[in-house]
Amino acid sequence: MAVQVHRVSAARLRHEAAIAAIEQLQRDASNVIELRAKRDIVAWRERPKADVLALVNAALVDAGIPTDRLQGIGEGVDTPVTSARGGESTLRRQSLAVSLERLTPAQIGQFLERWESVQSQWSAGRLELTHRRDQNDSELYDVRLHISAVYLERT
Repeated sequence: MAVQVHRVSAARLRHEAAIAAIEQLQRDASNVIELRAKRDIVAWRERPKADVLALVNAALVDAGIPTDRLQGIGEGVDTPVTSARGGESTLRRQSLAVSLERLTPAQIGQFLERWESVQSQWSAGRLELTHRRDQNDSELYDVRLHISAVYLERT
């Protein structure tokens, strides 16, 4: 009888572990579906010609942040996008880095929110924050925002 109780208990534990694994798999699948929906928007147009400096300044003004916080915009990189099969496609990605200085966390959030609303082609990517060590700037950060635009190369 004791052996049967032990087997039933062990089976119950395996069953509960399997249920937990299935639930985690469902959560992971939902996350993948959500992330795939957030892919870069591909424009049926040429390389982006929009003045990124003007777009950044517009987002700063809309967010109520002084435009002197913009340190600069790094030189752009234009690269081919690898296809799903591993080869090159006719899609290209132009990437830039925008440097801002002395922003609070709230200002960073306001800027990113406004950035998404003032333009439609440039997607915000990696965000690098550097905490300022000045005594008077204990809650300020320098920001380096990497943006990119995917477009169709004309052949």
